Amino acid sequence: MTMIVVLVGAPGSGKGTQSKVLCGKFGVAHLSTGDMLRQAKRDGTLEPELLAIMDAGGLLPDGAVTALIGRRTLDADCSKGFVLDGYPRTVPQAESLCSMLKERTAELAAVVQLDVPRGDLEERLIHRRTDKGSGQIYHLLYNPPPAELLQDPGLLEHRKDDQPQAVKARLDAYDSMTAALLPYYEKQGLLRRVDAVGKPEDVTGRIYAVLEEK
Repeated sequence: MTMIVVLVGAPGSGKGTQSKVLCGKFGVAHLSTGDMLRQAKRDGTLEPELLAIMDAGGLLPDGAVTALIGRRTLDADCSKGFVLDGYPRTVPQAESLCSMLKERTAELAAVVQLDVPRGDLEERLIHRRTDKGSGQIYHLLYNPPPAELLQDPGLLEHRKDDQPQAVKARLDAYDSMTAALLPYYEKQGLLRRVDAVGKPEDVTGRIYAVLEEK
């Protein structure tokens, strides 16, 4: 029996972290569209027109993203299932995913929405800093970097997309994008909402609990 789960959450909700934990627990593949697109860009396998859209910060057409997912899910490591992280983001993508799974006589186990208040999301994102040397991510309030890094601000990067105006734009875009997606899955009885505030391991426990629901 395969385990196929869609994990939905705004930037800063912990979606990437929880996806990896779930994959380890169930022995399934982690499919992050962001990672897949960046890898395709590095490999030079993205069509020039799609590369131009990506470089401009735009969203790729639904068909292109769906085709990427369709190819990836045929790989051997997806045979037991997978956790989708970053897809689907729109109702047309959700409908395409449904059609693809139906053709393969598979189905979604659940769509898990990680709920975090807007203010908490902003706090999580705006205070993130990255060690330029190691790539380690820190949080100025909850997981501060070592003193030697704090003493030399040049060693820490405050990513452009984690700065206040960019964070607001990212969260607004997420809210707009999922406005129709969540009701779509709710009507199908697949949506599971999880309080994603608190320690990561506590959030993981809540996710396990909703996945056990019938």
